Amino acid sequence: MRANNKEIIKYLIENIQREMSTLNEIYLQIVPLIERAEKAEKEEKEGEVFYNRAAGSILHDFYTGIEKIFCNIANKIDKGLPEGENWHIELLKNMAEPKDKRPQVISLELMEELKEYLGFRHLFRNIYGAQLKWDKLESLLVKIQGYLWKRLKGEIDLFIEYLKA
Repeated sequence: MRANNKEIIKYLIENIQREMSTLNEIYLQIVPLIERAEKAEKEEKEGEVFYNRAAGSILHDFYTGIEKIFCNIANKIDKGLPEGENWHIELLKNMAEPKDKRPQVISLELMEELKEYLGFRHLFRNIYGAQLKWDKLESLLVKIQGYLWKRLKGEIDLFIEYLKA
């Protein structure tokens, strides 16, 4: 591997690790948010919209952080992002496929799970916060807290190990 490639890979690894650290901070906000939202729901209805907005923001940030990682991989290894109106979903699909210079970044199963978060982010950007529904938000948060974060972290860690080899 040429020196320039080593520098690119080093930069990419550092960038992925930095984004994963930020995603971990987001992950750590989930349990306290769910606990406070459930408590507020029992005590008062007025607070619901604030917790819905907070949950929406966390979910938006979670997928955006994942997509930043994917964009960096696409730009540094695949030599560019997909083009066209559906580039976000194409990027997600590309990360679940091996390419000329890299293995798949995530599994097909994880890609399918993440489609829901990509869809939510699109919704979040195109509706008013008062239209968010706690049941849906809670379901997405609980999945992250329950298994999705661990799975994502494990698969990204494997990809980083590939880059280091």
